[in-house]
Amino acid sequence: MPEYLDLASATRLLKAKGFNPLDIECVLDLTGPQPRNGVPLWRADRVERLASRAYWLSPKEVAACMPAAA
Repeated sequence: MPEYLDLASATRLLKAKGFNPLDIECVLDLTGPQPRNGVPLWRADRVERLASRAYWLSPKEVAACMPAAA
C-alpha cells in the first residue's frame, strides 16, 4: 500500500531539499492530490520520483529523507 503525505509534510520535505515555493507548487500540482477522508494527500512515491529529477539532488538524496510513516 502506498504511503501518503499531507500538504504540510510534502511542503516541508521539498523545502528542506531546496525547493522554492513555486517549485513546490509545481511538484504538488504535477503529482496531484488524492482525497482521502476529505483530506488532499499526495502519494509519497510520486513526490519522491518527481523531486529526484531536480538537478541539484541525487535520487538517493530525496529517497533517504522520506518519512517512515507519512
